[in-house]
Amino acid sequence: MSIALLARDPDLSRLLDDGYDVVVRAGHIVVQRIPYVTENRTVEYGFLAYPVTVSGDRVVSDTDHRIWFGGSTPCTEHGRPLTLANPETRVIAEDMQANFMLSSKPTPNGYPDQYTKITAYTWIIADHAYALDPSATPTPGAAWQEIDDDSPFAYRDTATSRAGITAINRRFRGQRIVIVGLGGSGSYILDQVAKTEVDSILLIDGDTFDNHNAFRAPGAPTLDTLRARPPKATYLASVYANMHRSVTGCVQYLDEYNLDLLEGATFVFLASDDAASKPAIINWIEAHDVPFIDVGMGIEEIDGRLSGLLRITTSLPGRREAARRRIPKPAPERDAYASNIQTSDLNALNAILAVIRWKRALGIYADATDEAHTTYSLITNEIANEDRP
Repeated sequence: MSIALLARDPDLSRLLDDGYDVVVRAGHIVVQRIPYVTENRTVEYGFLAYPVTVSGDRVVSDTDHRIWFGGSTPCTEHGRPLTLANPETRVIAEDMQANFMLSSKPTPNGYPDQYTKITAYTWIIADHAYALDPSATPTPGAAWQEIDDDSPFAYRDTATSRAGITAINRRFRGQRIVIVGLGGSGSYILDQVAKTEVDSILLIDGDTFDNHNAFRAPGAPTLDTLRARPPKATYLASVYANMHRSVTGCVQYLDEYNLDLLEGATFVFLASDDAASKPAIINWIEAHDVPFIDVGMGIEEIDGRLSGLLRITTSLPGRREAARRRIPKPAPERDAYASNIQTSDLNALNAILAVIRWKRALGIYADATDEAHTTYSLITNEIANEDRP
């Protein structure tokens, strides 16, 4: 079974966007989970099907106005058989057989397109079920749709198809992303990257997920989760694996001794506050010609208010020097009294700016500046782009 052909067909793709559970199976369009009324006036679920052929990347109907129904006798809300349902057996697949042929011809030429045909027959049957049970629906949503094997998602991305930007988002394919550090900004970077069609996402962090992380990360973990103190990397990987099928967690701190973890990466987000390890990491990334973005923030309290800067530094092959100048060097000795003020909104903004910059580098978003360094000033609410080519 597959929905790939449907997704590529502009007409049938509308069915997927509307939330129909529809597939191409054994040379038939099959619309599953169609609510109908039985002779006992109960609501059950059947299917609609009709034969098609495939021409290139399009599905072409082999019928004019007929369609077949699988289930017991479809009835009106009063339990009387629908007059358009004619008993007729049709084998759809080895384990699927229709029992009725439905015939309703609205015009001499039948239906103008397959979307109109399917939705018309669906509601001829489902309207009666809805009269008895308002929760009965033939459009259960994308959660019921089958996913093609090459999709990185656990369920269909209808937001992309509805917006008509499927071709643009295909540019994420082939991308293998590594996120180093999953405190505040790193977890929000993951939240955004997991909603793209990248091939894989590797999370690297050796710390545990504690109470303070819950208030600086997307989502709402349970108290039991916080009591268990799971590793950040595996916990967040398990959460986002619900959406993206290729998220993995590595419970290690990245340093000069395990840089092989970055092998195969096509882009790296550095969101760790471990400045001491960054020089070795950056040297490895540059030596392997991998682009990366380093994020950071410096927030302090002044007269009872918070102020400071967010930083997004982008390092691309052939343009490394500007980034090296901007990324803070490790301090000789950590200041025991230095503040580490972070808030979820600023973590999220830092991450969003980094993800937008990454998408511009990929050519997903238009880019007229191509800057290597961006800062956001909290007190002035201004974004500054620097180090343009």
